[in-house]
Amino acid sequence: MGVHGIIRSATLPPIHISPLSTTTMLPSSAPSFPSYWSPNPQDLTEVLPNLFLGSDSAAQNVELLRTKGITHILSVLIQDPARTEELKRDDFKRMNIPVQDWPDQELLTHFKPANSFIDDARIIAGQGVLVHCHMGVSRSATVVAAYLMASYPETHHNHISAITFLKSRRPIVQPNSGFVDQLALYGRCDCNMDDHSNAVEAWRAVRHRAWESRVDRINFKRKEDSRASATRQTRQRGSCSSGRSSGILRRISQWAVCVFG
Repeated sequence: MGVHGIIRSATLPPIHISPLSTTTMLPSSAPSFPSYWSPNPQDLTEVLPNLFLGSDSAAQNVELLRTKGITHILSVLIQDPARTEELKRDDFKRMNIPVQDWPDQELLTHFKPANSFIDDARIIAGQGVLVHCHMGVSRSATVVAAYLMASYPETHHNHISAITFLKSRRPIVQPNSGFVDQLALYGRCDCNMDDHSNAVEAWRAVRHRAWESRVDRINFKRKEDSRASATRQTRQRGSCSSGRSSGILRRISQWAVCVFG
């Protein structure tokens, strides 16, 4: 059964754009996985024919990639994806989207070129393409979800269906809250936006205001902590002075008792 038979459209709930908080709920959370990551060189999942989603460890396994017929690699990483000598010598076609797995990182404007890169492999060349980040959970899953939304009518405007489908194929998929918001916005814009789209500018403005608000909160907390620390130090000095005075008075009283009886 293809993606058309699996993914079904649904009404998109009203969305308030907020890249720093979750605004849409996805059915069922991903199963928990350890906070540490044990590299698995076999960690990739074929979510559609010739479309693979996986981890950085799998992306470095040249033998596995060739076995799967993968000729294109789309990396969503800050570091250089071809950082070993073997990978530098390979003949894979590559694209890299340098973002962190943070809610305020921008993926919106990368969706269109990423979709073209994936289609170059799957549709034009008839070859396999691996989309990966560090763990194949958030960043790369978001890019693949955007591809599903743009390429298959059943998922237009519906990020929830796209992510749910990916989770059915790779259960650990769990885009962070900011990426979910960007997918929702992408759907509301008919999966058609570029660097100068009004929706992108609006999202950036919201992100900037949220960042400024966060900085203001941090600065306010620092000032409050500084004032509280100064108050504690003043109280401690007062307590020490009071303690010394009381000790002197006690010694004077004891001396007076001894002298005068």
